[in-house]
Amino acid sequence: MPLQVESRMSVPLHVAVIMDGNGRWAKRRGLPRAMGHRRGLEVAQEFIDYSLALDVKYLSLFVFSTENWKRPTSEINSLFSLADKYLSRFEKFCKDRVRVVVSGEREGLPAKLVEKINLIEEKTRDFDAIRVNLCINYGGQREIVEAVKKLNERGEDITVDGISRCLYNQLPPPDIILRTGGQKRLSNYLLYQSAYAELFFTETLWPDFTKEEYEQILAEFAARTRNFGGIADDE
Repeated sequence: MPLQVESRMSVPLHVAVIMDGNGRWAKRRGLPRAMGHRRGLEVAQEFIDYSLALDVKYLSLFVFSTENWKRPTSEINSLFSLADKYLSRFEKFCKDRVRVVVSGEREGLPAKLVEKINLIEEKTRDFDAIRVNLCINYGGQREIVEAVKKLNERGEDITVDGISRCLYNQLPPPDIILRTGGQKRLSNYLLYQSAYAELFFTETLWPDFTKEEYEQILAEFAARTRNFGGIADDE
């Protein structure tokens, strides 16, 4: 059943998510951390489906950060395996007209995963129902540095618009950044793009995140006044 919203004006264009809490969810149940990530992937697909029903046009999901290389090799391999599994769902992407893009450094990723990323980006490039931006081997600071390097190589001035054009993907800035799992920080996520994002933090672990909580967050978003540096009518 589609989520209920008062009007298109209350629906964010771009929602970005830090999907935190998979490991803790598994630990509390006496399960391997990989099981938490597997359940997290299922919730991510449900979240995409909710967003499609809402007509959200852009989703960014923090899959693997540049800092996640510090984790055990077995867990890293599990995360990459799940990313590969998701990227293999072309029939569903085609049915739902989901365009997939990936933000992050591909150097260092498994060759088969990079091949799968390149293939799915090409095969879904003309789909337009929703664009799902998977942030894999992603770090916000590195993204800014790489953008500045590109401008220098081109001999262009370093400007706000210039950096924006040189980010991994040219997407509208997120209206919402949501982090589950109880932590209240951005963890090097979309630092350049988050200047005017509305921030939402929830104690809910990602595998327990529900459509109902998503609806509550969207209702609060719709009730907020966004001035973008200007003055509200009641001020």
